[in-house]
This record gives sequence, structure tokens and C-alpha cells, in this order.
Amino acid sequence: MKHSYLTATAIAALGLFGQLSAHAQEAGAEKARHLDVVTVTTQKQQQALIDVPINVSVADQALIDLLAADDFEDLGNFVPGLQVQAQSLNAPSYSLRGVVSDGGTPRVAMFQNGVAIGNVSFATNLAIYDMERVEIVKGPQATLFGQGALVGGVNFIQNRASLSGNSGAASIEGGDYSFVRAESHYNYVINDTLALRVAGQLKNMDGYVPNTANSPDLMGQDTLALRTALHWEPSPQLRADLFINYQDDDSTGTQFTSGYFEVNGKVDPYGATAMNVNDDQVRGKLGNDRELFYVTANVEYDLNDDWSLTSLTDYRNLFSNEAWDSDGAAFNLLQFYQGRQANTFSQELRLNYDAGGKLSAFFGGNYFTVNGKDELRFSTDEAYAQSLFAPNLAGAAGLTVGQVQGALTLAGVPGGANFGSFDDPLQYSALAALLQGALVPLYDEHLEQQISTNDRDTYDLFGDVTYQLTDRIELTGGLRYTKEDLAASSVGYVLKSNPYLGGLNGVTLAPTLLLSSETLNNKASASEETDGAFTWRLNAAYRVSDNVNTWVAYGRGRRPEVLSASGATYNVIDAETLDNVEAGVFARLWEDRVQMTSSIYYGEYKDFQTTRFDPINGVFITENSGNATQYGFEFDGQALITDNVRLLGTYAYTHSEYDDEDDNGNPLQFAGNSFRISPEHSFSLAADITIPAGERGDFSIVPSYVWKDHHYFEDDNGYNYAADGNGGFVRVREAYPDGTFVEEEQDAYGIANLRIGFDSADDQWGVYFLGENLFDEEYLIDVGNTGGAFGLHTIIRGKPQMLKAGAYIKF
Repeated sequence: MKHSYLTATAIAALGLFGQLSAHAQEAGAEKARHLDVVTVTTQKQQQALIDVPINVSVADQALIDLLAADDFEDLGNFVPGLQVQAQSLNAPSYSLRGVVSDGGTPRVAMFQNGVAIGNVSFATNLAIYDMERVEIVKGPQATLFGQGALVGGVNFIQNRASLSGNSGAASIEGGDYSFVRAESHYNYVINDTLALRVAGQLKNMDGYVPNTANSPDLMGQDTLALRTALHWEPSPQLRADLFINYQDDDSTGTQFTSGYFEVNGKVDPYGATAMNVNDDQVRGKLGNDRELFYVTANVEYDLNDDWSLTSLTDYRNLFSNEAWDSDGAAFNLLQFYQGRQANTFSQELRLNYDAGGKLSAFFGGNYFTVNGKDELRFSTDEAYAQSLFAPNLAGAAGLTVGQVQGALTLAGVPGGANFGSFDDPLQYSALAALLQGALVPLYDEHLEQQISTNDRDTYDLFGDVTYQLTDRIELTGGLRYTKEDLAASSVGYVLKSNPYLGGLNGVTLAPTLLLSSETLNNKASASEETDGAFTWRLNAAYRVSDNVNTWVAYGRGRRPEVLSASGATYNVIDAETLDNVEAGVFARLWEDRVQMTSSIYYGEYKDFQTTRFDPINGVFITENSGNATQYGFEFDGQALITDNVRLLGTYAYTHSEYDDEDDNGNPLQFAGNSFRISPEHSFSLAADITIPAGERGDFSIVPSYVWKDHHYFEDDNGYNYAADGNGGFVRVREAYPDGTFVEEEQDAYGIANLRIGFDSADDQWGVYFLGENLFDEEYLIDVGNTGGAFGLHTIIRGKPQMLKAGAYIKF
């Protein structure tokens, strides 16, 4: 429920702000401001951003706070070419340069403190707090980021403990939908060689999507995140950092509003939904409870003045339980539960060489393993399932639904005319009545279970060399060799079935409704030792001046092979590759008052992998959908217009679509389709305005605006496809059961935000007000989802207007 007092408080603050800003202008007190030199570790060494010959976007904690981007979805709005769809804890999607990473091995490598997180489930929705910075690297960067850096990488770098002194801070924020976020950290110097840093975040919010069924309002979240960091520096040659992170999440569920079933007399993705949970979904409510625990150790030792050795060790553990309602209706039709457990371990050893001359380099090896086990449960009421599959059941007999209704009525089946109805579904098995002449009641607690495992061991060797050819020209070459061992298994069980049919269901008269009969009580497994493969990068930088660096790059990115299940058979899907060429510039101009990064790129994909849900086998499968092409332009800049006014802006033009034919000239199914979650144009603007208030401190006002072009939510662009008999495909618009076309896309939209704050003169405390989605723009973040595989597409809305207020103190 929204808190109206925040609106009144914000209005009062604006009035006070106007009076004090006028006073500040009279006083004429100004604080000089400069664009800081940004330091990154993208190339596995500390460098000024201008010295890095690749496209990198960087945000530190100060910028994250300024833009109120306290989660990765919000931060992604201010990174050119990046789109983040954080619809749930375990099923986020993010698109970099139009290419989505949303299942299996990532296309966008996700790292934390230099360590591969593993897969998408470990990545987005990690709590962002007490950060040193976030680095987003564009283009294939296999040498720098293994583990799926097909099109780029993201590295969340947390603040380490410091020997520089004792200090701390705490903040509290509250707002609409009972939102509360509290954060704190403290750095303590134990002695001359050892320091401790502790930090934490508590974040709670009620759901902003009203739910009329038997589970709380949706899109709510409860997060507790804790971190301990140790820094040990017994000598100038040896430095060690340890990070211990724990995160506990409990969500109220992702909104899956039906695009077909009405709630309160209408279909409205921005209104109430009706999503239910049953006892067979394990949890007492929809949503996800998840625990993450991870330990990272980074040890650096200077062997001599020229060589240093780095050891990076990491262990991660995930437990997750999630229940969701895929049909978006208040009855039991497509009810799912997934229990997940996964572990990762990573060990990297790296030698860095830098003698201060023209040559610098690093060489190393990495071992990474991930082991995952999933339990998937599907439960349904057979009466509603029969209505869903009615067209298929009738079509298999060469009949229409209406003809089956007539036959059932003629056979004297009570409610036979309701075959195919969701309002009052037929309560008896249509197949049993027509084929066996038996009147068999349908069962309301059909339950199936699938247990699957997925294991991956990755071995990497890599090297990267940079040579300064002249005072202005620098060449870089990198090579990575990767070999992987894959293993997977699955087995299915029917836990509850129709008691009148002796182990069969009443809808299809088969043992299972959704899971493959081939794996029923029969464990299927497969393993594969893939051939090793090379990826690389070649960069050439030309230093125009001390403040302008230009570069060109060519890189090969690779998404590794996948074991994809089809019944009891596993197929090895070929690795996906990207060859990318790019040219860019980084500049600091007008006495360091303007800074910008910009690049143009062109890339070609081979064996592009597409992931979809297979309703026949009840699993997500990966397929090879052919070749694709992408090209675009990106800009990221900021400028000090005056000492007290800083402007920030980003723009991305992204063209990513499937080719018409594969390498052999065969037509592609998705020929000419745009990639999902890939707006062609997108931009963000923000102004950081400081108004001095003399000895009191400074007022600040930060308006921002994010705009995204029209885009699709699925690679099929809203069509079903069938072979035309001539090697091509026929496209048919996707439709709901009543024939209404599915609108699987989002028109262009813009979101305005506003932050107003006051910071004390000694920078020790401050207060602020936030307006997020200030004008309550209505937009969607997804259409389709699991229900879409059954013709019952569901819809997820974007965040509504939220008003918040907060305060912080430093000590």
C-alpha cells in the first residue's frame, strides 16, 4: 500500500529546497569539482580507463547511490547496450548488445571479485552494496573473462578491508509498498598488517502486484546479505584478501498475469492477478527462498620487481526453492515447483610481468567446476488440463472440439458440452468415455516429478601480451584454450495419478501428462568430453594525445557445447561462436571536464543457441537456430558544464537479428527476426546538480531519464513456425485459445526518476528523497514465459511509481 505522507514530504522538501537554493546563490559559495580518473582492473592489472583499449563502462558506489541504482536491473539502464530483466531470483535475463544470457552457460560472463559466478542463477539479483565498482566490458573478451564471455563480461568488485584507518557508514531508506532498505559497513584496522571489514544489507518490500488468490501480493522481496572481508599484508611483497558472503532471499513470487483469463472481469497486466499455490508445490506461498554462500581468497605475491603471482580461489553454494503458477489463474492447471542445489569451485593461478618497459604480459590457468541438482514438480487438476489439451485431443481423432462435445453429450456424459471449457470444465475423462465407454472421474491432484543433474568441469590456459611499438602505438594479443567435460542425467516419477485408472492419467490415458515417458522410473544419463577450442583477442591502440586514445579490436568469443535432453536421449549442441570487429575512442577533453567512451562494432554468430521450454518433455532444451549478425554504436559520457553541474548520458544503437540462411544456404526458422529484449535505440540522461548552502552543506538534485525503443520478448517475435514442405517455414501469429493474437512485444517507453538530497558540509551525514518512475509509466518486461509454451502466455509488468526517503551517517 502506498504511503501518501511521502508525497506530502517530497512537496514540502521541494519548497524548502527552492528557498535554500536562492540563499545559496546569494552567498555565492561554490565547491570545485573534477571528473575523477577512473581506475579499473579489466586487463588483470590496475590501469587508468584511458589506457584500456576496449569498451568498458564503470560505476562505483557513489554513482550507484546517485542514480538510485541499488540493483543490477536499475544499474543496467545506465549502461549502453545492456538490458536487464530481473523478473525472478533464479530466472533473470540480461542482454548485452542484443544477445541474451538467460539459461545454461552464460553469454555474458558474470564475475564477482574476479571469479566466475557460474551461471545465470548465481548472477543477477545479487545484493549490490558497499561496492568498490562494477565493470561492464563489451565484446568478446575470452582472454580476460573465460566462462562464457561470448559478448562481454560483468565484474562486481566489492570493497576489501583496508589498512588506511577505521571508518564506517550506515543508511536507512523507506518508501512505498512498505519498502525498507538498511545498509552499513565498518572497516577496522586490527594491527599494522591486518584489517577487517564487515558490511550488510537488509532489504524488504511488499508485492506491488495485487493477488486475489491464495498467495501474497506478487513481486515482493525480503533480502538479508552479510559480508566479512579480511586484508592481510605482512610485507610489501605479499597481499591477501578474503571475502565471505552470505545472502538469504525470500520473494513473494513473480507476477505471471494471464493474457487470457480475466481477473475482476478483465485482462489487465497492470491490475490484479489471480495466482494460486497448492500443497504439492512444497512452499506455502508462491515465490522463491534462496540461500547463497560464497568464499573468495585472493593472494598476490611479488616474486621480484618484474614478476608477480596471483592465486584466486573461490567456493560457492546455492540452495533454492521456488513455486510458480504458469497459467496465471486461480485454479490448478500449470503449477510448478523447483528445488535447486548447486556448487561451484574455481582456482586460478596467474603470473603477471611488467618491468616498466615496452612489454607487459600475464599467463595463467584456471579450473572451474559446477555441480547442480534440480527437482522439478508439475501438478495439475485433470479437469482443467483436459480443457487445455482439448484441441489436441480432438485433433488427434480428426475432430473439432465442438464435434467431441456433441459425441460426449450423445453418449450421456454429464457436462459433456463443457469439454474444452475453463469456466466449468468437464469432470470426466473424455477419452475413457469415447474409447472405453467408461465414466471415469478426473483427478484434481495429478503430480509428476523430474530429478535432473548437470555437471561441468572447465580447464583453461590463457595468456595475454601487450607491446608498446612506439610512443603512440600499442599492440595486444591474447589467447585462451578451453576444454570442458559435461555430464547430465534425468529421471521422472509419477507421484500422484488418477486412482480410477491404475497409474494412468485421465486426460491422455498415459502415465505422464508432461514429463517424458522414456525417463519414467528410468534414469537417463550422458557425458561428453568436448574437444578443446581456442578463443582470442587482438587489439591495436593509437594514442592521439595524452587525453585521447583510439583503438581497433578483433575477437573470437565462444559459448561452449551443451548437453540438451530430448526424452531419454541427450544431444551435444555445438558451441556458439562470435567473431567481432570493433573500433573505439576514449577521451578526456577541455581540461578534464568532459569524458567519453564510444565504439562501433560488427559481429557474426555461428551456431546460435536458442533455449526454449519443451511442454512434451517438461524440460528446457537448447537448440541450434543458425547464424545471426549484429552491429551497433555505443556512447557513454559525462561533462562538467559548471563546477556544480555535471551531465551524464549514454546511447546505444543495437541491430541484432537472425540471418536468412545458414552456411549451407538452408532457410533459417527465425530468418530476419530481432533478438529478444533488444531495443534498436536506447538512451539515458542524468544531471548531477549541486547547490551550495554555505556552511550548512550542499543541496543536490539529480533528475534522470531512461528511454528504450520497441522490442520483442521472444526470438520467435510472436509467431509459431511450421515447415512448408519446401525447406522453408510458414509463420503463424501466436494466439490465445479464443483466437486473440498475442502481443509479444513492448512499444517504446521512457521512465523519469528524481533524487533530491542534502549533504552536510563535513560530508558526515545527509538526507534524500527519491521518486522512481516518477510519472508512473506503464510498461512490460516480459510476455510469454512458461505458460506461452502451452498457448497461455503470461505477462510481467515493469515497476510502478515508487516514492522513497532516506538518510545516511558516516563515522
